[in-house]
Amino acid sequence: MVLRANPNRLRVHQLASDVAADSVFLARTFKGPAALKRGDQLVRAAISISSNIAEACGRGTVREFRQFLLYARGSAQECLSQLRTARRIDSTRSEDIARLESKTVVIVKMLGKLYLNPPPSR
Repeated sequence: MVLRANPNRLRVHQLASDVAADSVFLARTFKGPAALKRGDQLVRAAISISSNIAEACGRGTVREFRQFLLYARGSAQECLSQLRTARRIDSTRSEDIARLESKTVVIVKMLGKLYLNPPPSR
């Protein structure tokens, strides 16, 4: 049986895309030592979340779907780490960063639920 999943119909993909876009805007504001590298790492991790969810949906089996959800979860954890570091470095943006952290935590939880309850096969 082939798994049929559409990333545009998954709320977790929509939220991950929002986090990726917000991360791009946040990274542009980074200052200080290695600001460009830190910003690039944050953006790469955030974009990787939604990309891995989309790739999971393009896979043919539940096993492959779940594997890419695990990759997405790893990217979400990396994104959280980058955000927590950014908040410690730049306290002036702490509210914006905390909002992104909260959204990313929700993504991790949603990925866990989706992993346990994948879309039906056809």
